[in-house]
Amino acid sequence: MFYKWISQLTFLTTLFWASATLATNAVNKDSYPLITYECDPDKDILLVTNVLLKDGKEKDFKYSDTDGTYSPWDMVTIENNIIVDSGSIKKECQLSSAKYTIVLEPQVFNPKLSDQKLDGFCGATISAAITILSNNVAIMERKPFEFYCSGNTKIITGIKIIGKTGEVKTRVVPRYKYY
Repeated sequence: MFYKWISQLTFLTTLFWASATLATNAVNKDSYPLITYECDPDKDILLVTNVLLKDGKEKDFKYSDTDGTYSPWDMVTIENNIIVDSGSIKKECQLSSAKYTIVLEPQVFNPKLSDQKLDGFCGATISAAITILSNNVAIMERKPFEFYCSGNTKIITGIKIIGKTGEVKTRVVPRYKYY
């Protein structure tokens, strides 16, 4: 009886972990983050947001530097289903307290450039990272909006700089609310 109970428990635990892993992977497939940048000297704020395009919106959305909308997918070069190079976007904003420089880069979850295949567990997921400089001094070193491609970690959905005080505010949500 005891062995039967243990074997059932082991089976259910394995089934639970396998389904959780597959569900997490399925949710992340073909993710389309939208990074927005807005510098408003009149309101004395700089705002960078990170949202996920879904429900068909990702098919028709046109990213535009003029509108301050960016995709991490546009920051990488892909050849033969492998990310072979990446770039960054640099934006400057003069607020009352300082001149701020924002650097946006792709956050690719596979650690080595040669292993950045677009398949597998993290392959179809990409995010972005941000670096913030104030008068050419780093006030926020490279910080990914999303640290891991799975699990219920916090995801940064917004960063606001208030020009009057120079304060940097960060908004985060749990992963399940983002995806």
